[in-house]
Amino acid sequence: MARWMDLRHTYNLKGKLLFSCIGVVCIALDTTVCRVGNVGVDPFTAMNLGLSALVGMDFGTFQLLVNLVILVAVFAFDKWQIGLGTIINMVFVGYLIELFTWIYHLLPWQPSGLVSAGAHLVLGTLLFTLGVSLYLKTRMGVAPIDAIAPVIVARTRFSYTPVRMAQDILVTVVAVLAGGPIGVFTVVAAFMTGPLITAWNRVATLRLYRRFHVLDREELAEERG
Repeated sequence: MARWMDLRHTYNLKGKLLFSCIGVVCIALDTTVCRVGNVGVDPFTAMNLGLSALVGMDFGTFQLLVNLVILVAVFAFDKWQIGLGTIINMVFVGYLIELFTWIYHLLPWQPSGLVSAGAHLVLGTLLFTLGVSLYLKTRMGVAPIDAIAPVIVARTRFSYTPVRMAQDILVTVVAVLAGGPIGVFTVVAAFMTGPLITAWNRVATLRLYRRFHVLDREELAEERG
């Protein structure tokens, strides 16, 4: 019987952790690019940015605390959703966004105008979907917020899509009420990134993972199936 968090028997653990970290960096870069480009951020980040400003707490710490609360709830219902990748995501994304934003504002130019906004939106979307693809395909667990919908689906008769849409809409409403940075990318991240993530899986991620032996034969066979 498989054991939870059985790291001793995880195939190429170092490779999985490396690509999980690369995926998390891409996600944080995406949020930074979209944030400074004034095209909005994903619903969960927008909610935490708005709420952290309201309570006067730095964003990285606030997002970590929110993730911890969600993590405890998810663990109580389905610990198999949680892995080392979950911890990497929940701990580092918020602080990396703060770091990258600080670095960005040190640059001699700052974004402005419609063309700049469009460029930030495209780049941010590509980084976000690549990061999610790299991160999820390591099979090292999902971010706490992404585990909520699968847990609900497993315990109800609802299908995943309406549950996830309801979750994203609720989070977006809270973000709007909290004054979070809502924009075009918020809608894109919530509803339109699935095909791009699938495309990254096919053209880049699974090829990389096959080339560098990140996944074993059984894992690759399941992905192809």
